[in-house]
This record gives sequence, structure tokens and C-alpha cells, in this order.
Amino acid sequence: MVQLYNLHPFGSQRVVPCKQEPAQFCCGHDVLFVASAAASCGVEVFAVRREGHCEPLGSFATLGPVLRMAHSRAGDYLVTIEEKSKATFLRAYVNWRCMSAGSSRVCVRMVGHKMEESYTETLKEQMSIVEMALSDPPLCISCCPVNGDLLVGCRNKLVMFCLKYLVINQNLTVLDFERSLILHIDNFIPAEVAFYARHIAITTELDVLILKLDLIQQSADRGEQCACQVSTTEKLSSIKTSALDITAVAVYLLGIDDSFLLTSCVVFFPSRHFTPDQSPFGFCEETKLHSVQFLPVYQTGKCTCFSFFFFLHQCFFFPSSESLQCYTVRCSAAAARDEDPYIDTTVKACPPVTLDVCTLRMQLFIGPRAICHYKNHIILLTKADTEDITERRKPSRRISRKADSNKSRTNSESEPGWNLYIINTVSTIQLYREMVDYSRTYENVRTESCIHLLSEAHLLVRAAVTDPSFFKSDDKEELLRAFKESCAFLGDCYSRFDTKDYHLALPYYRMSGLSVAEVLERLASESGEIQMYEKGLIFYLTHSLNEELNEELSKELADKVLQIFYLADPMQLPHIICSPCMKNVCPLTAVKYLRKVEDIMPSVVLTLTKAFMALKMGDLTMYECEMNSHKETMLACGFIGQPKLLRECKEGIVIPTEFAVHLKALQPGLLVAATVALHENSKIELEEADMFFKVLCNNGEDMVPQLLVDFWEALLVACSQEEVLQELLLRVTYQYVWRISKKQLPETKPLKTTEDLINSCDHFGSIFPWVTFIMSMESPLDKDFPEDISKLQSILCGQSIDITAALPILEPLAAAGNVGLTVRVLCSTHLGKYEESIDQLLRQCPAAAVLYAQHELKGDSRAVWWNKLLPELCERARLTGSDCPVLISSLKETLSVVAMELELWDFLSLLPEDGTAAFFLPHLLHCSQRKQLM
Repeated sequence: MVQLYNLHPFGSQRVVPCKQEPAQFCCGHDVLFVASAAASCGVEVFAVRREGHCEPLGSFATLGPVLRMAHSRAGDYLVTIEEKSKATFLRAYVNWRCMSAGSSRVCVRMVGHKMEESYTETLKEQMSIVEMALSDPPLCISCCPVNGDLLVGCRNKLVMFCLKYLVINQNLTVLDFERSLILHIDNFIPAEVAFYARHIAITTELDVLILKLDLIQQSADRGEQCACQVSTTEKLSSIKTSALDITAVAVYLLGIDDSFLLTSCVVFFPSRHFTPDQSPFGFCEETKLHSVQFLPVYQTGKCTCFSFFFFLHQCFFFPSSESLQCYTVRCSAAAARDEDPYIDTTVKACPPVTLDVCTLRMQLFIGPRAICHYKNHIILLTKADTEDITERRKPSRRISRKADSNKSRTNSESEPGWNLYIINTVSTIQLYREMVDYSRTYENVRTESCIHLLSEAHLLVRAAVTDPSFFKSDDKEELLRAFKESCAFLGDCYSRFDTKDYHLALPYYRMSGLSVAEVLERLASESGEIQMYEKGLIFYLTHSLNEELNEELSKELADKVLQIFYLADPMQLPHIICSPCMKNVCPLTAVKYLRKVEDIMPSVVLTLTKAFMALKMGDLTMYECEMNSHKETMLACGFIGQPKLLRECKEGIVIPTEFAVHLKALQPGLLVAATVALHENSKIELEEADMFFKVLCNNGEDMVPQLLVDFWEALLVACSQEEVLQELLLRVTYQYVWRISKKQLPETKPLKTTEDLINSCDHFGSIFPWVTFIMSMESPLDKDFPEDISKLQSILCGQSIDITAALPILEPLAAAGNVGLTVRVLCSTHLGKYEESIDQLLRQCPAAAVLYAQHELKGDSRAVWWNKLLPELCERARLTGSDCPVLISSLKETLSVVAMELELWDFLSLLPEDGTAAFFLPHLLHCSQRKQLM
């Protein structure tokens, strides 16, 4: 379906002052070439100025009547197909500007012929005509706008000439051509070709085929053809090819309800087949396709997107039998998706490529015959005679289109009437404004038409904004304002109208840059009331208010939002009320609405939200009543449903709410449990929680509050992620060590004791007997921080901590008396250094050595009893004599264990040679008796 609107994309028109009737015309970089249809063959050249004003530059003669012509901006040459004596010629006019400057010197040369020095010296000051010989008559031509290469269509084949720059000397470079490719296509007669960077469009009377070529090389050994990338400047022999040799896939789309958009940034290149509506009486002249062009939409380093047909920003034009029709296309929509495949999100959006084609204007002209696009101009040739005009006024006399066509051709020879117009299109901003104004006529009648037209206006501006010349344009700021304004208009449509795409209100409002307050004010009526609560508005407000926005609505607007959601989506009320934007909402009204919702569907989140509002009102009785209606564990889980009850975020900084401050003072356990629940349900990150507690406790940036340590300890009980566990273990270890070494007591009483943690968490181990024994020794330092010391030792007695990572953290306690000894020995034990541990104990606390051995020396470490401990005790007892009863006692305990473990002869070999036999006899007897029993 084609939407028809009566807009005015055509601003004004001027007549080109041609001396003779035009047969062909084309546009160059800044000029218009017009080939005459008269017997005196030639080309007139006009400079095109602003507003379509034309100034004659000059003219030059041609060999014969010009059948086709094209200009290449690269190389600035004009190429023609001319006819003389029933033969056709392909000619390129190089350096033609010399003719317009008054020079009459012309030289003619053939492609491939070597130029003599005397001949080339004069080329700089004269026009050169380069003739290109072909085995078959040329039918159509096209120049590549990227590199100036030339494509010629002949019957059943295409011939490609590459543009060459021949450096004659340092002052002279001339243009030449070299035939680079011949592509054979069976049973195909091209009526028109278009060429753009290896992309070729070929038309017949009823077909358009678009191809992307990968040139083919012949395989020498197998005689097969294989695809490869070859520069067009490289010489290639004539190639016979079939459809399989062309890297393209055909996708047939019927009619013109299509985007007419192609992109080169794909592996395959689609081909499109257009079939105009057919007359019930068969083929007729007016169903012929007229012409085809490739025109770039935008270009980046990797990709060029382009459309075909006649294109201006967002429009293409058809010359029908009576009018010039201006259609829109989806170029900028596809270009946007090509650059950003994820453009259709809640943050950004773009109208789809599949929008219905939109006819902006059908401008009446008598007898349009040919059309050409140039910058913001449309060049249109019209031909009609008196009888044609008369017949148009008498449609009942028409018998058939074919007969009428024949009559037209006959009469046009007698009384021809023609004009060559330059039609100026209006500026992007002007056309955009008119489209926006026009859309308002559909607001209350046909909402889809309103959205459609606003989408077209948005795409029009988007195309201008993404154009490479945008940053140099004088109206850059105005275009940016128009782009944001168009987004706001589309946001209004999707929020007001009942449409299936209501969710688009959110990304379009975001792209507009409007605040929530500005959006609400746009949607308000003259009385200030927002009358309609469509799904688009609810969707926009829900997403916007649930995000961390640095915006506070006024009391009036906050209360209005409260009313909107109460009427449209009451279950969202707790989440809306907790939004930072809603800080100024009336708490009494909020509680009233919440109670009505709770009567229908009660929940813990509703209870917590009411308690929050009670705190805002200063009603502690109501607060306690609400908080006592559920168990603490239920309340902690309730915060998962709405984390903003506890914290909000402004410019990346986590800020505790009044609710969190109140819980810190009266229910710190609930606050910690709720934060743990948020972390375990991915509602708050570990670093965010750190910031939350630091800001809440306000202890200074470098100080770690006890409430944060309580959170870490509680999270160790609940967390199961290994990476998080190790991070938490290192954090609490660091904090225990810091407080012990700095003699710093926690500012509040810890929520959990060491015993609580041991009983609830495997990461805190039961403290070993030998550790307890060492700590029972008198030490002033150890008595000041019993909880931190026991928690640290409990972690080191567990099996979870990565001791290698913890060693640098534990370094400050290396010389800290008995605490330092236990820490060092526990670390050595974790690392399997049992002998080192025994050495440390024997030096500082020999009484604990046997206790340590009894607890630690098991399994593979059992041999340390007799290989390390027994020799060390014997040596130390010998040196000290009877002055150290602890060593003697430890030695006896060690001998008892060793005697039980070793064979008699092995035991004897361990005894010192200078020892007293009486001392060892009981153990020898015990060892021998054990052997007998076995």
C-alpha cells in the first residue's frame, strides 16, 4: 500500500535556455550537458548555480546525434554513444572545459594507441576525444562515481573500461582508458546499466537485476573457474560466465512497496526483480521501466550504502505520463542498522525499512519524458504537442494506449512542444516542517498515518544528520534540533495512541533528550490533566522511573504520576514510589493508594513501602506496626523486590535512604541480612555494598566500619561463589590483622561472635587445641582483642582461605607475641612445612610442640615424629639437662608415640648413643611388648 500525501518537496522551477530541442542530458559536478535532437549535432554546457539558475558555458560538436551520455566526476569526462551513417560510436570527451573557455582545438585518438610526444604537448590546452572501438554496438553506458571506470552494455554482454591516468611529464597528466573485462550474459539485452564500485544494475524493459561481481580467473590445471578478488585495473581476458560465476543471490520482490535499498556490506548481494502492473490487454509502452541509478547514502571506511532509482535525501522520483511523482525510501533506516545492528533497543530506535512507500507529491507536468537528479535539483524533460494536450482533455476518445502512442509520435513531428526544467527541491528542514504540520491533520483521525508521516520526517532528518557533509553544513544545529524534535513527536505518538508498537515511546523520548518532567508536561492538556493513560506512556514511565535518574519531579508531577499508576497499573506503585524521581511525592497519598492495593494483593514489598512512607511522615507507631507484621527473614527477602528502599545512586555514588539510616540505628542485623539478600540475588555488587556501608556509617574514606565487616562475615555464610569467597576471606583477614596490629577496637559491637561463625560457616574452622594452648599463655596484647584474634585464627584453622594470597596481609603480625606465633605456624602448616613449624614452636613455646604434633602429624606427615621431633627434643634435652622439665615431658610423650609406630630395631637406631639406658628402658619394653602382641 502506498500512502499518498500532498506535500511540497518541489520548491521552484526554472527553464534551461537550450537553443535546440534536447535529445539527451546529464549532470556533471557543477554543470548540465544537453545534447540536441536537431540535425546540427552538438552538446550545450550550462553552469548550474544556486536555486537552479543556469548560465551557458559553451558548446561543442559531436560526430552525430547523441543516443546516450553520462558524465564521470572522477576524471571529469563526458562519455557518449553517438550515431552516424547507421553506425554507433563510443566516445569520451576529455578536457572539455577548454571548449567552454573559448578554445577550439580538438584532438581525436583511439584507446590503446600510443601518443606521440608532439601530440601530447598540446593536450593540456585542448579537448581530447577518446574513441573506444567495440565489436558490438553499444546500447547503454554508466560511469562509476568512485573511480571513474566505464561500463558499457551491449547485446548479451557488458564491457568494462578502467580509467587510467598517464603521467606524460611533471606538468601534464592525461586520461586514458583500458578495456579490463568482458562479461557475457546469454539472452539478455540491457536497456540501461548503472555502475557503482563493482555493483551493477541492468535493466530490460520490465526487469531490474542488481549484481555484485567478483572477477573470475581460469584454473590452469583443472580448467575450472574459481572466484577471486582482482583489481579492475588488471588486464583480464574475455570471460564467458553463467549465473553461478557471479557472487550474488537472487531475491525476487514484486511491486514497488519496497525500500529500494541495497548494501555492499554482506557476503552475497541481492538481485531484485521489478514487475510493473500490467494492462489486461497485454504489454504497453507506459509499463516500461525508464532508467536506473546507484547513488550513495553514506560512506564509512569499510562500507558504502546506496540506493537505486532517483534519490534525494529520502526521496526518489518517477516521470509518469502526466506527473512527476516523489516517493520516500528507507535509505537512512537501513544505513542506521548497518552501522549499528543493535539500534532497536530501549535506548535508541529507528523507523523500520519495511514502512509503506510514501508518496509526498504528484506534481502535474505535460508529457514528462526523461528525468535526472543533481544535488538538490531535478532536471526534467517534457515533450508534448497540441493534439496531445487536446486528447488529454478528452479521455473518452482514447481507444488504446498503443494507438495513442503512435498518434503522439506522428503529431510530435509536426508541432513539437518541449521544455527542459530544473526543479529545485526544498531544504531538508523546510520539508521536515511541512511533514510535521501535515501529520497533525491525522492525529485524531488516522493515528497510523500520523505515525507514518512523522517516521518519514524523522528519516528525512536522520539522512541529513548522517550525511558526511553534515558537520560542514551551515544548518547543523538546526538539523540536530529537528532530529531531537522528531524523536519527541514520535515519542508523543507512541505514548498517546493505542498501537502495537507502544514500547517505542521509551527509546524515542530518550533520543529526544527530554526529561521525565518535560515529557509529562507535553502530554498534559490545556487544563494540565493527562487524560489518556495508554500503554506507551506507562511503559515509558515504568522504565524511566525505575532507573537511576538524577531528576526529581515536583510534588504536583509526582502526585500525578502516582495517580496515573494507581489507575493504569497499581501493582507497580511500590516500585514507582521508591524511584529517586518521586522524592517529593505526598507520603499520605501514597499510603492511601498502597493500602487499597494491599487489600487486593498483599505483599512484603507493599509493607516495606508503607513503612518507608511512615518514616517520611515521622509516624514511628505506624512504622513499627508495619515492620512487626512480618518476620525479620521475610522482611530481608522483601528488599529483593525493591532495592531502592535501601539505596539509590546519583552520578555513580551509592546513597543510603532514610530507611537504611533508620535500620542502621535500630535493626542493623536486618540491614545486613537485607544487603546479603540483595547481593545473592544480583541486586547489588560487592563494591557497591562496600560504598553503601561506608557512606552509611560515615567513618572516613580509609576506615572500614564494623557494619561492613559484619556484612562480609554474613556474606561468607551465604555465598557459594569461589571467587567472591576468596575475596571476602582476604578482606576480613586484612581487617582483623589491621585492627590487631593498630590496636584499634571496632566502633560497634560485632553482630556475630567467633562461635557463631564457626557454627554457621565452614570457612571458619574450630580453633586447634595447640592454638588454644599457646593463647592461654599470659600476653597483654592478646587480651585486648580476643574477638578479632579468635576470628583470624578460626579462618586460618579452616581450609577455605588461599594462604599464599594471605601471606602479605598477615605480615604485620609476624612479631606479635603468641598471636604472631600461632599465625606463623598455621601458615607453615597450610603450606605443608611441618618441620619449620616444629622449629618455631620449640624456639618459642616448646610445651605446644607435642600438642601440635598430635594434631597435625598424621598420614604422610607421620614420619616427622621420629625424623624431626624426636632428634630435636633429644638434642635440646641433652643441652639443657634437667633444667627444662617441659622438654623432658615432651620427649617422653614423643617416645611413647614413636615406640608405638616403629619396629624395635628401627626404634633402637633412633636413640642417641650417649643417652642413659634407664631413661629409654620403659619405652624399649613397651615397644617389644607391642611387637609380641602383634
